[in-house]
Amino acid sequence: MRQQFAREKFGLVFGAGIGVDLKFPSWDNLLEEIAKHPSVQAEQLISSSGRNSTTFAQQLFQHYAAKNPATSKTPRMHEMELRAGWRSIVHDCLYKGLPEDIDKLIAEDKYLTSLIPLIKKSPLTVTYNFDDTLQRLLLRDSKSKGDQTRGYRTLWSGNAQLHARSGGVIYHPNGFLPFSRGERPSDHLVFSEDSFADQLIDSMAGRYASLATHFSQTTCLLVGLSLQDPTLKHLLRQSAVNFPGHFHYFVKYVRDATKRNDISDKAEAAANFNVYNLQTLFLTGEEINSLARLISLQDQEFTALAQEVVPHFSFRYFVVGSVAAGKSTTVNYFRSLWTQDEWTEQRAPNMEKAPDLLTEDEIIKIDNWVAEQVNQKNLNLINTASAGIHVIDRAPLDAFAFTLNKEKWSSKAKLIREAVAPGLATNRKLMPGHVIFLENDSEVMAERAISLHKKTTATKLNDQQKALLHVYKKLKPEAGVSVINAFQKSPGEVAKEVANIIFKEGYVEADMHELLLNIEEKGYDA
Repeated sequence: MRQQFAREKFGLVFGAGIGVDLKFPSWDNLLEEIAKHPSVQAEQLISSSGRNSTTFAQQLFQHYAAKNPATSKTPRMHEMELRAGWRSIVHDCLYKGLPEDIDKLIAEDKYLTSLIPLIKKSPLTVTYNFDDTLQRLLLRDSKSKGDQTRGYRTLWSGNAQLHARSGGVIYHPNGFLPFSRGERPSDHLVFSEDSFADQLIDSMAGRYASLATHFSQTTCLLVGLSLQDPTLKHLLRQSAVNFPGHFHYFVKYVRDATKRNDISDKAEAAANFNVYNLQTLFLTGEEINSLARLISLQDQEFTALAQEVVPHFSFRYFVVGSVAAGKSTTVNYFRSLWTQDEWTEQRAPNMEKAPDLLTEDEIIKIDNWVAEQVNQKNLNLINTASAGIHVIDRAPLDAFAFTLNKEKWSSKAKLIREAVAPGLATNRKLMPGHVIFLENDSEVMAERAISLHKKTTATKLNDQQKALLHVYKKLKPEAGVSVINAFQKSPGEVAKEVANIIFKEGYVEADMHELLLNIEEKGYDA
C-alpha cells in the first residue's frame, strides 16, 4: 500500500460501516425510518418485507409513488417530481438527528479522520454512501490550512472520467445526497431492487468501465464494507479474473477483539482471497488509525519505526526457472508491486542460442554482460530496500545453469562476485530473498521457446532445469525456496499460486551471497 500510495496508485473504497460511529442509520434502520416518514406511511410493510432490504426499498418507493398519482402534468414531469420527493424523504431519514456542525458529527469518530491525508493524495476515493461527510471533512481540512479551494470534487456518473485531477476526488456510484439542500444532489439514487439490478446490468455492459479500470490499476483499501453490493462484487471479481496478480486490502472492522473467531476469520479471509483477490485485515478502530499513519509516513520515519518492531519490511521474491518456464509472464501479473524485469538493458547478441551453440568468444562476452546485469539489478534492490514487496524476474544464481562445463562454475562465481562488489565496495553482497521456482515440462518449454525464436531443444531445457534445481536447492535456509509445478496450468493459475506465497505464507529469505561464495570455493559440488 505504501508503494502504491507513493506512486499515486492507491485509493480508498468506503461503505456504510464508516458511518456507524457517527450515528448514521444502518441500511435496515434507514428503510424503517422511511417507512415511518409522514409522506410514506408504510409501517405495515416492515413486517411483510421478508427483510430483503432492496426488495423492501422497492416496495416503499412503489407505495410512495402510488400515493402520488400523475395529474395533468406530463409523464416526464411527474417522474421528476417523484424523484425529487423521494430524495427529500431519504435525506430527512438519512440525516435525522445528526448535528450540522462537522466537528460535533465526528466527535465519536474512531478512524475516519486519520484517513483524510490519504484521501487528499489519492487519485480517487470511492464511497457507496449517499452522504457528504468526506467532502465536509476535506473542506474543514482545507480551511484549517488556509487553502483557497474547498479541497474536493464530487462525481457520481458511471461513465465519468475519474482521474480529472489528483487528490480529493470523491466518487459516489450509488448516488449523492449532501447535507445542505443547497448543494446539488445526484440525479438518481441506487437504492431499490430495480436500480441495483440496472446498475449491475450497466456494469456488465461496460457503463462502469472507468470504475473497473480503477480497480484494475489501483491498489485499494476497502473500509466499512460488507461485500453485499452486487456491482462492487462483480467489479472485484472481474478484476480478479483478468488480473490475478493484482490485490486489494479489505478491512473487516473488529469492534471487540476478544470476540474474534479464528476459524470463521480464516474461512472468510480465504474466500475473499480466492474469489475477489482481497487480502483481509481484521482491525480495530485504533489499528485502522495506525495503518493510515503507516501508509503515509515518510520513508525515513517508516524505516526507523519498522526496524524496531519487525524482522523484515522489504520482501524480495525472485521468480526463477528454465527458459520459457513462464517467469516473465508471471512477473507481469504483479505490476502493482515493485517489479524488476529479466534484464535492465536490451539482451546481448546471441543470447537466443542454447549455450552449446555459442563460440568461446561469444560465451565470454555474454558472461561479462550477464555479470554486469546481475550487478545492476542488485544495486536496484539495494537502492529500493527501504520497504515494500519486490517481484524480480530471474535471480543472480540463474547464470550457472547456462555454464555447461561444471568445472567453470567456480570461475563464473568469481566473475559475478567481482561484478557485484567491484573496487573498494568489497562488502557489497547479493541481496537475499525468497526464491519461487517455476518447474515445467521440457516439451512445453521447448514449444514456447521456439515460438520466441530461441534456438534450443526439450532435452537442453530439461538439463537446464535440473541445473537450476541443483543450484537453488542448496540455498539456506531451505524454507527460502518454494517450488511451483506450472505444468498444465494457465498463466493466471500460476500467478494465483505465486500470490498465495507472497500474501499468505510467512516470508523466509535465502542467502544468495553465501551460496555464491560457496560455489566460488567448491564449484559445482558446493
